Amino acid sequence: MFYVEIKSIEVIPYVRMTTRGKFFKKRAIKYIENQNHLAWLFRIHGKGTIKNYPVKLVGFLKLKNLRTNADWDNYLKALQDALVKAGILPSDCVKYLKGGNFSVQKGENQLKLFLIEIS
Repeated sequence: MFYVEIKSIEVIPYVRMTTRGKFFKKRAIKYIENQNHLAWLFRIHGKGTIKNYPVKLVGFLKLKNLRTNADWDNYLKALQDALVKAGILPSDCVKYLKGGNFSVQKGENQLKLFLIEIS
């Protein structure tokens, strides 16, 4: 099982981008910078290891400045991408990550995330 709890976190929801766009679109650049920061936080604050796949993702994300026009699954996708970038998950495909229970709420910035082995 892998566990991470981070306070004072900022998560930028997933941004669709082209190969070229990630170098020129301001939102895409900000998203990629946030991914690098999240990956670093996961490596520093994460506890435990994953020995068997698939895993389920359980937890919550609270954000003070929650963007009400962003889909909650875009926040989840941003966290999944950061887990892959940190090397905690080999990929965010169904082979490694199968469901779970995750919520995005308004509140003081905080993330609690568990990756629990299914088998």
